[in-house]
Amino acid sequence: MLKDSETVLFPTRRSHRTYTKQFKAELVVASQQPGASIAAIALQHGMNANVLHRWLKEHALDGRHRLIGPDPMGAAVTTSPVPAFIPLKLPTTRHEPAACDIKVELRKGAVSMTLTWPARAAGDLAHWTRAVLG
Repeated sequence: MLKDSETVLFPTRRSHRTYTKQFKAELVVASQQPGASIAAIALQHGMNANVLHRWLKEHALDGRHRLIGPDPMGAAVTTSPVPAFIPLKLPTTRHEPAACDIKVELRKGAVSMTLTWPARAAGDLAHWTRAVLG
C-alpha cells in the first residue's frame, strides 16, 4: 500500500519547550508566595513540576529568572541580587569591659596555691611574679 507523498509519518517536533525569561521569572515569583504549590502552578501552565523546581534552584544559586519590570503580583521588584556584604553602623560609645580577674595556680610537690588578681592591675601582677621568681 502506497502512502501519499505529502503525508508525514513522523512530524518534526521539538524535544523540549522553550519559555521566555519573563514567563520563567513570573512562575518563580509565584512559586515563592506563601502557601504556593509548585506542582499546582506547573500543572496550571501545562508543564512538568521538575522544570519549575530546576528554575527555583537556579534562581536560588545565582539569581537567574529575576523579574524585569513590574511584578504581576504587585510587589516591588529589584533587578539586582542582594549584595553579599551589607555595611552596618556600629555604636560609637565605648563600653567598659566587664570586671574580670586573673587566676594563677602554682604547684610545687604537694603544695598548691591559687592566686586571684584583678585584671586592671595586671602590671602589678607581673612585678610581683618577677619578685617571687627572681
